[in-house]
Amino acid sequence: MSEIELEASALFDDEASALVKRKTIKPMDIRCAAMDLLARREHAFQELVNKLSTKFLRYSDYGYAIEKASLLELIFDQILILKNENLQSDERYVESFINGRKSQGKGPIRIRRELEQKQVSSQLINNYLNEASEEWESLARQVYLKKFGQGESKNYQEKTKRLRFLVYRGFPHELLRSIVC
Repeated sequence: MSEIELEASALFDDEASALVKRKTIKPMDIRCAAMDLLARREHAFQELVNKLSTKFLRYSDYGYAIEKASLLELIFDQILILKNENLQSDERYVESFINGRKSQGKGPIRIRRELEQKQVSSQLINNYLNEASEEWESLARQVYLKKFGQGESKNYQEKTKRLRFLVYRGFPHELLRSIVC
């Protein structure tokens, strides 16, 4: 065999062995990805699990050896470590989420529904959302005045339209009666 043929066969062997050796996902890869997400904003525990599992399950298309069950366990373990280090906190997430939605003019019912969809514990939601608070009434009044101004509703249809708007925003009916005249 000539020298060129030996180099070519060695090159071929290296490529073949690279194809046989499958890449694996390391716990540090998951931790770094989770910390990248948490650096942008707070995330709920389950939201982080969902995002990371979606991200890393796509890696199987690029030659990574992945078992779904072991990947989910690895992701879960890494997020628990972050939670124990207080880098991930559902409490901070809920507080931040509620404040953000309040600034958008959303009411407690809508905020509760959105947090439940994100699989946040109902106990945490109840702790941070106090639907009977005077704060909700003032927020509902601000949203109402911004949308409709000082004028009173002239007829039944207009009143219904205004009520529907506030219900869509997530304010309870008890509050609406005092706001919509």
